[in-house]
Order: sequence, then structure tokens, then C-alpha cells
Amino acid sequence: MTDSLPVSLRERRRAETWEALHEAAALLALERGIEHTTIEAIVDQAGVSPRTFFNYFRSKEDAVLGLREPSLDRNLLSELSLEQELLGQVSRLLLAVAQTALGSTDSARRRSLMKDQPHLRQRQMEYMIKAEDMVRRGLADWLTENPGWPGSSTEFSAEEISRMLVMVGGVPVRFTLTAPGYEPGTGLTAEDIAPAITLLHHLQRNLS
Repeated sequence: MTDSLPVSLRERRRAETWEALHEAAALLALERGIEHTTIEAIVDQAGVSPRTFFNYFRSKEDAVLGLREPSLDRNLLSELSLEQELLGQVSRLLLAVAQTALGSTDSARRRSLMKDQPHLRQRQMEYMIKAEDMVRRGLADWLTENPGWPGSSTEFSAEEISRMLVMVGGVPVRFTLTAPGYEPGTGLTAEDIAPAITLLHHLQRNLS
């Protein structure tokens, strides 16, 4: 019981420091512009040292957007079911991993910053590519461990199939993000992309 308390306290302090750095960076970027926002100003505003900054973020752009290295919960892979359609599962898995990179930061503010500073959008895209690659590698392992999957093929490798699954599985997410009625500041949930997954399945059935 007592052994777990210091860990919990340390994690809470790390979360508070991360939040302080991100908030300082985002507010400074809004006030001054990204080009006039320095790491020195960010750490001064957050009340930490420059060395501490690099324990949390790789660059000031990452701090401004609140980006983290994406992570894949291996339990999510183990929950993939051969009894259910796979594309919808992959879409939801992609969304879950992407959200680990974006976190619960203010998405409306992030979009505003990217609109004013277009190069920030490219920075976020780099993290989304990392998230997709992480899912692709995890799926390739999963397919190798489940050779009886109905879509398995002797003509194509597990790596090729997983790459295609990730590309197609990402369509419902992008479709929802670009829908006319989507509110940019609200973020996405698995329920939000469900209609797009249904549409994708409808087209698969009728175009194949």
C-alpha cells in the first residue's frame, strides 16, 4: 500500500508539470506568435528549468500543441476479435492511439493555433503518422499470430495487409473530421465515427 503512494504522487506531479508547460507554451504562442515564443519564456512562465522542459517535450512546437509520443495499449490488440468485422475495429484502434498523442488538450485552441501557424499542422501530422505506424506494426504482429483470420492471404504478407488495413481503417476518421456538421473543437469518440464505419461497410458490400 505505502509503496504505491510515492509512484502516484510522482505521476501526479509529472502530469502537473506537463500541463504547466503546455499551458504556458500555448498561451504565449497565442499572445506573441510561435516565432516569438521561446523555450526560455515557456519555462519561466511555468516555473521550471530548461532541462525539465526537454524531459516532457521535444520542441516548443510540441509544447504549444500539447503533443506526446503515441502509445499502443497491447490490451487493445488482444481484444481484436476474429468474430467481428476487422475494419471497424482498426478504425477505433487508430482513434485510440491518435488520442494518446493528442491527449485531452484544448482541441479548439489547438486548431486555432494551427490555422494561424500552418507549419504546426505538419508537426501534428508527424505524430499522427507515428500513431498509424504503431498500429500498423501491432496489427502485423497480431495477423502473424492469427493466421486463421478470414482475410489472411498467401499472396500478401501480414505487413502488407496491415498497411492496407491502417490506410482503409483511417478513412472513417478522416471522413468524420471533414463532415460539414462536425464541430472542430469537440474532439472525436468511437461513437462519432460509427456512422462512417457503417457507410464504409455499405460501400464495400456494393462495390466488391
